Amino acid sequence: MQNYLNYLLQWLEQQRLDYGAAGYVVGISGGIDSAVVAHLLTRCAAPVQGLILPSETTSEQDIADAYLVAESAGCPVLEVPIIDTYRTFMQTMQPLFNAQAARQNVIAGNLQARLRMISLYAYAQSHQAIVVGTDNAAEWLTGYFTKFGDGGVDIAPLLRLRKEQVYELAALLNVPSELLVKSPSAGLWQGQTDEDEMGVSYRDIDAFLRGENVSPQALTQIEFWHRRSHHKRRLPPVPQSVEEITAA
Repeated sequence: MQNYLNYLLQWLEQQRLDYGAAGYVVGISGGIDSAVVAHLLTRCAAPVQGLILPSETTSEQDIADAYLVAESAGCPVLEVPIIDTYRTFMQTMQPLFNAQAARQNVIAGNLQARLRMISLYAYAQSHQAIVVGTDNAAEWLTGYFTKFGDGGVDIAPLLRLRKEQVYELAALLNVPSELLVKSPSAGLWQGQTDEDEMGVSYRDIDAFLRGENVSPQALTQIEFWHRRSHHKRRLPPVPQSVEEITAA
């Protein structure tokens, strides 16, 4: 993992140079993934800015943990709540919404994730920064991220790491121990946890990613989430051109 850490630091700097960016920006949620990314970025040569973007459903503990991460990483941080922006959007854009739609809490949570994406890019464009994502391999497999929300980033350094490997990297980076025992949560609503929502543990998802057998129930859930999220893992499909159709 030390070798992989060294590789990631070089990779991050190369990506930034390829973009022609002057620095990095990352949303810090108070969870393990963004904590690892923040600690990685502060070991790079370029400036990094952390943003804490709480909503109405963000717990005080998550905010406190986000500040703990920033302090432990030596990462400058700004707290800019999205609460008023979210309320204004819901009020002014009410005709867009279907009150009878299923999973209203997911619709609201995804909107909040997309408002955070907008905020990160607003900072990035005005500071010549690159937006760094925090999703990992387990989330990529299951589609457990918001399309054009936390999935809307410039680079994703953890995407080839299983959840267990994220924890290994966290220990190596001296991420605060409090985050190593915290239940992973997207914070989309009060009391929400990743594993409860998906109906499968990260341990089982990691085992699947290692090519090992998992229980029938775990396999059913993994396959369900993978199938329903296939559109998140590809670019928008485009038709053939006029010239291609004519030539055919």
